[in-house]
Amino acid sequence: MSVLSLGWSALDLPGQNQNLRVRVVSEQANIRVKPDISSEMLFQVPEGTEFQAEKKEGEWFLVLFEKADGTSGQGYIHESLVEVITPAGGEQVAPVKKEKPADTRRAEPAKESKKPETRTDYGRETATTGVSVASVLKKVSLSVHGLLTYLRPSDLNQAAEGVTNYYYQAFGYDRQADLTGLHFGPGYGLDVYYEFYPGLHLGLGFDYFQPAKANTTNFTASDTNYSVRTKIGLKDLPLRISVRFEPVKDFYLKTGIEYHLAKVNYLYAVYQSVGTPEENWMSWTGQASGQSFGWLVAGGVNRPVTSWLDFFLEGFYRSAKVKNFDGDNIYLDSDGFEQTERGDLYYWQVQTAPNVSCPVLFIRDQVPAEPGVMNPRKAEVNYSGLSLKIGLRFKF
Repeated sequence: MSVLSLGWSALDLPGQNQNLRVRVVSEQANIRVKPDISSEMLFQVPEGTEFQAEKKEGEWFLVLFEKADGTSGQGYIHESLVEVITPAGGEQVAPVKKEKPADTRRAEPAKESKKPETRTDYGRETATTGVSVASVLKKVSLSVHGLLTYLRPSDLNQAAEGVTNYYYQAFGYDRQADLTGLHFGPGYGLDVYYEFYPGLHLGLGFDYFQPAKANTTNFTASDTNYSVRTKIGLKDLPLRISVRFEPVKDFYLKTGIEYHLAKVNYLYAVYQSVGTPEENWMSWTGQASGQSFGWLVAGGVNRPVTSWLDFFLEGFYRSAKVKNFDGDNIYLDSDGFEQTERGDLYYWQVQTAPNVSCPVLFIRDQVPAEPGVMNPRKAEVNYSGLSLKIGLRFKF
């Protein structure tokens, strides 16, 4: 436990009974507030730890201990987890609840075959495995968190501006689009950690975030009102395996690899009207999926709330670029025409005038090759970025 020194020793306080000392004989032993297995556990100690015992109450010893800060305390330990020793040489007087053997050889409680009992202290070794459930759970923690990520999905952002600029030029409106790009994405996640070595934790977890950004531009050209609406969005579910290292108390470093289950979606719509209501419109809606590996590095701080709960704040950088998206594009217009096209997500430039072009992004069933298409390629969506996590870590 963090509140106890790594080297345990019994108190030698003046005025106390020096003739009653106990030694832990199980792999792990629980020290409790009251002499009851349902009482709150103060901490656990390993086999071989010795304590000054103040008295015995029924099946429980009241033992004294010393904390790392120098303050002393007391708690109860069950008699099945200890043996009584003499204060001087540490020799055994008699195992608790067992007659002293006729010969000099001492029975070893850790090797005795004991049947499980109904009233079993959680620090007792199991009869079949020799490893306590508590000792395993003690190394497990569960983290839940919220996060805010800063992203730069360039192909998506540039295409939204490019579509708007294309219709500016097509309808004779002399202006360049200045849209707000998609950058910030809130989300949440979960991690389960196991401490496989002191200060080193192996984790399995995931994050999920779904940011989106919509823009609408209204303008008038040749006495006709136009509205160009764009909406782009991302979804990402990175599944990760990570290693967390705690070099000092309340601070940690983390690194890991992730497998991203990613999606992108877009909506481009153009409305044309003379007065109201809108008379003509057309829209393109697409959604595509892709997968990719990535990596992350992170650093964070812990702040204990209770003995079983920590608050943490973590900053991390994630690197992940996803290609090879595939999905469906649906075209609709005000005349009732509908067309679905399945294929890959492509990014290219559309030439609108000599030395003038606009970037666009659509799902197409083959590489775009019609007149005016320049530099077509499969779209690459960048999920890389800095993130901030705030969460709670539950310790078992």
